[in-house]
Amino acid sequence: MADEFGPISIEIQGMDRLLEKLEPELWQKRVEDLLRTMTLVVEREARIRAPVDTGRLRGSITSTVQPLLATVTALVDYAAYVEFGTRPHWPPPGALAGWAGRHGIPEFLVARAIALHGTRPQPFMQPAADLLAGQADGIIDEAIAKIEREWQE
Repeated sequence: MADEFGPISIEIQGMDRLLEKLEPELWQKRVEDLLRTMTLVVEREARIRAPVDTGRLRGSITSTVQPLLATVTALVDYAAYVEFGTRPHWPPPGALAGWAGRHGIPEFLVARAIALHGTRPQPFMQPAADLLAGQADGIIDEAIAKIEREWQE
């Protein structure tokens, strides 16, 4: 599904220049810590913003950190359809049975509404990434200050 919609990315400007000046053993752990902090901001905000019916979408939001790469992902197969909405279409038979049943609406009526109007986007990942973009400078400044303090010790 991520291939269909593409990833949401944030690039840290100037990171390559900083890394050129540091020895790998000095910066790898610090960059990993920085990425972990940033992914936790996005993961937390995405969970707060994710719409909740059963909690499955919210519970599927997770993050991973590798050297120079961090991802925040919603693992349920319908996450992109919630984030971006859909064009009008007929859902597969039975796909809406659980939701319709929990809400006391006949499944056919829900399917017909989707066939006529599609589903509206309910963004949760992009607003979380946008929040990080607004906080990134502060998070990076804190990480640099921590590195500078360690070098002075």
